[in-house]
Amino acid sequence: MKTVILVALGGAAGSLLRYGCQRLFNQTFPAGTLAVNLAGCFLIGILWALAVQKNMAKDMQLLLMTGFCGGFTTFSAFSQESLQLASSGRWLTMALYIVCSVAGGLLATAAGYKLIN
Repeated sequence: MKTVILVALGGAAGSLLRYGCQRLFNQTFPAGTLAVNLAGCFLIGILWALAVQKNMAKDMQLLLMTGFCGGFTTFSAFSQESLQLASSGRWLTMALYIVCSVAGGLLATAAGYKLIN
């Protein structure tokens, strides 16, 4: 039961922060979602390195990695927004968004990991 509560608390916090970023920054381009995905990838890289090198407690991993990062990063929203851009005929914007999200996410995760490792 404790693990469920930790994941739920982290997920709620991450989801609320993501919602705020989307409301604040998503205008003509889903910049809030992109920023959240990149920041979340960077953060999970840092947390991953800390979990491996510093033996982060399993409870903290559940709270921060599974809960917070899982609620904060939004690849489901990424997919929906990409398809929404396509359905409105904004193919170049969609392609830019996909490339920035995927390549940037991979680079941000690696950077977060390398920062600690």
